[in-house]
Amino acid sequence: MEALLREAEAALDRLDIARGRDLWAQIYDVERSTVGICQLGQLDRRLGRWVDAAEELTRCVQEMRPPATTTEQRLHDTRHADLAAARREVAQLRVFAPAGAAPVLVDGRLVDESGQIYVAPGQHEVAAALPDGRKARSTVHVTAGESRAVLLSPEPAALRKGAPPQARPAGAPARPAAPPAPWLLYAGSAASGAFLVSGIVLHIVASVEDSALRDEMCKPHSDIEDAGAFRREQHAVELKQHLSTAALVAGTALGAATLVVAVLPSGAQVRASAGGAEVRFSW
Repeated sequence: MEALLREAEAALDRLDIARGRDLWAQIYDVERSTVGICQLGQLDRRLGRWVDAAEELTRCVQEMRPPATTTEQRLHDTRHADLAAARREVAQLRVFAPAGAAPVLVDGRLVDESGQIYVAPGQHEVAAALPDGRKARSTVHVTAGESRAVLLSPEPAALRKGAPPQARPAGAPARPAAPPAPWLLYAGSAASGAFLVSGIVLHIVASVEDSALRDEMCKPHSDIEDAGAFRREQHAVELKQHLSTAALVAGTALGAATLVVAVLPSGAQVRASAGGAEVRFSW
């Protein structure tokens, strides 16, 4: 151990950083100390091995004890500055995998239980194995200094092998799809009608009140003495107009949705997929 330390110091004195780094790696394998991981991080930073440097300096900063002297404070600040410099050259991924998924890999590198890993700028493959044998995969592209969350979604379950479907005799009529539940159509229609009626009523009331206010403004001797009261009445009319528009839009949208549910065949699906996450809507 002492011989390794002396040889590592001699290599750094002659500015042989690569040799010094190899020797400190051997020292760290013998004794996993905070000094060792900090030295590795600082040397990898000087060698431009930014991903290794970011990982090692993160552990270095986490393991360092709070500074008690001026010298320790300077060293503490230096290590934080080294870490900040390294993180500017890499990207950080936070992987969210399904429960029980193991191992979780980024380009073949194992992600620890924290779910965080440093990567070089560029495109990376994220994958995880589920207990049932399925895979969860995603591809992500990152730039230097970026931090990105990656949500892994499992592959669709394979269709289970079973008895083949019964053959339908030639010319036999196809079985019609089951229609949507009647209560759903009734409820959608009733709600749509309620919104539309409310919107029409509010629109009529707002129009009448707006006309009354305009007539009052045009009188040569207006009885409205309080400008503040007039503005409040005007704002109330505008609010009713906005509510009327919103109710009409909601009623129209709800009516259209009810019509779509009534027309679409049973089992129709709308699927959207983005960034490894998938959302399904089914009727």
